Amino acid sequence: MKISTFALKNYRRLSDVSLVLDDKQTVLVGANNSGKTSCIGALHTFLKSPENLRVRDISKKNWKAIQTLGEEVEKAFPKSEDMAGLSAKLISLLPCLDIDITAEASEAYKVRDILPDLEWRGGILSVRMTYEPKDIERLFREFVDARHVVSEHKGEVSLWPKDLCDFLEKGKNFSTHVKQKHHILSKASGASATETLQPLKSEALKKLIRVDVISEQRGLGAEDSAEQKGPYSEKQRLNKLLRDYYDRILNPEDFPAVEDLTVLGQQQKLEKGFTDRLNEQFKDPFEELKIMGYPGIGGNPTVEIAAKISGTDALQKSSSVQYKFDKDEDDFLPESYLGLGYQNLIYLTFRLLEFRDKWMRVGKSASTMEKVEEQIEPIHLVLLEEPEVNLHAQVQRVFISKAYETLRNHANLRDKGTGVDKPEYQTQLVISTHSSHIIDDIDFKDLRYFRRNSANASIAMDHTSIANMSELFASPKEELQFVRKHLKLTHCDIFFADGVIFVEGQAERLLVPEFIANSFSGLSSRYISMLEVSGAHTHKYRDLVEKLGVATLVLTDLDSVNSAKKSCFPQIQADQKTSNATLKNWHPKVVLVDELIDKSMMDHVTNSRGAPLYVAYQKSTKINGQDVLSRTFEDALILANFDNEFFQNEGSIRDAKVAFEDGSKPLSESLYDYVKKLNKGNFAFDCLFHLSSEETARFRPPVYMSDGLKWLEAQLSPKS
Repeated sequence: MKISTFALKNYRRLSDVSLVLDDKQTVLVGANNSGKTSCIGALHTFLKSPENLRVRDISKKNWKAIQTLGEEVEKAFPKSEDMAGLSAKLISLLPCLDIDITAEASEAYKVRDILPDLEWRGGILSVRMTYEPKDIERLFREFVDARHVVSEHKGEVSLWPKDLCDFLEKGKNFSTHVKQKHHILSKASGASATETLQPLKSEALKKLIRVDVISEQRGLGAEDSAEQKGPYSEKQRLNKLLRDYYDRILNPEDFPAVEDLTVLGQQQKLEKGFTDRLNEQFKDPFEELKIMGYPGIGGNPTVEIAAKISGTDALQKSSSVQYKFDKDEDDFLPESYLGLGYQNLIYLTFRLLEFRDKWMRVGKSASTMEKVEEQIEPIHLVLLEEPEVNLHAQVQRVFISKAYETLRNHANLRDKGTGVDKPEYQTQLVISTHSSHIIDDIDFKDLRYFRRNSANASIAMDHTSIANMSELFASPKEELQFVRKHLKLTHCDIFFADGVIFVEGQAERLLVPEFIANSFSGLSSRYISMLEVSGAHTHKYRDLVEKLGVATLVLTDLDSVNSAKKSCFPQIQADQKTSNATLKNWHPKVVLVDELIDKSMMDHVTNSRGAPLYVAYQKSTKINGQDVLSRTFEDALILANFDNEFFQNEGSIRDAKVAFEDGSKPLSESLYDYVKKLNKGNFAFDCLFHLSSEETARFRPPVYMSDGLKWLEAQLSPKS
């Protein structure tokens, strides 16, 4: 049995999304503010802490509709027969979560509470969790009464409540008037598909799914008494974590086993000796207490001290957790002296251990739980937010590769001999991350990409969809096998970028960031992923780019060839073609050089199945009033900075200039011959060294690059 899908509506920017879960591990990725944290927060709220929902968690696009509903009620209080319709309207605007659970027919006894009917023979079972008014008439009456008081004091001062959202937002009004409800959801198939809801007690879902959460706000190094912030904050020190683990799992005082008796005997002997010594020490102070008239007469009890010693007490102080460099030496460091990275690693590991052991009722947890269920929950859902916080890159990769194994390392969950998971209990780990290092070490099919559909700030914050990467990478075709291998060998930050730039070679990769820093400040404040891929392979990224929907700029080369398919310097009206696969197969899907040169700037732009795309390549450059063509970035850069002293100091370029001016040799041909002999890596570093040696040194970007970067800057700039 497993959770197959979460379908979330009306929650923050996640107005209507579906999250398909992997059987084991699902990793949420995407650019900043794309909804990953909101998704973790929503799952935590719906499944573990329903009282955490607030008005501001409702999708912004619904606020106006709720306010309008309040205005209608305020103008004319509804009749009793209209209340049901108004309640349904309000419910449709509030967050709801559908959970699809896949189970076998043999597991019917586990899921009997959520069966839609007795005809079920295995497959998907659906539960809908909604937020609904407890008493819609009371809600409207209290709102209207509050608004009536405000209406009597019209003026410049804004008074509460301004509208229905404002009324629900104050204090505990939302939780007072709105509660979570569960329903069995039946979906009819066919063209006239309908949904049927049957009431369901919340305990039914809790018996099936155990939910544990590690939030990003772990607060290591903070005091135990530090203020708790956020709906599922985790501010605590390691010693408190170990203390809690001991108290819940290991404590021999609760339902002691035979092996605990020796320890308890030693503990009680210490307690008696310590008690006798303490009462002796406090004898004189207690005598002085009698002077104050206590215990006096009337049977008042005398004061004595009884020492209690336990493992929990031993873990009470911050010094209870310490680090030794040599087991044979007495020197140690207290907990706070170890780097946050290792503290975080220890913390995360122990939290996973605690989640697993409490789920499996290990040790004392089997007897000390407030309510022991008849059966262990079949599904364990663990939500882990940004495990990379304070972890070194290599530690991130090790942790992510071992996290799921840690959650399964129990005799009831995994066969010790074969290492194969047992099917009776299912663990599903959901991780949100901003770390490309974590993605380096997982299968791309486990990724769920949170796709922001617009950079336009005027659009309500509900434009996110979730792309399931398993649709691409579960059985990847040849092009995507290349993409997966190439990303693993380079960097996976494309999954977190606002925009993507593909460049042809090393020179572009080194110099394009310089162009951006000097001339495109709007891009400097955006998160750009730059990938170096030759024109022969860039088009293989098409499926991934379209799946991500991210604004993409391809800076590629004209790559002219003659009728014999041999490389040549570019000329118009010479029946030349391009050898560049990106230009031929992705955009603009043109082969002839003459047609490529004639393309207008708008012809470089397209929408590649939802992904904004601009493909830039070399065009003609005016030199002394003449149009000169370039074939690659290197000759285009020289043409764009032809009079620059750096290039004119090169003898071959000076000779090319002379030949061009006296008409003895076309400049395009001279530069083509020059670039053909270049070591392009050395050329790139020579250019970079020149720019770094003089503070005022600058290169102008070639026009085709400048046009492409302007387009990308506009794409990533919010519109007014």
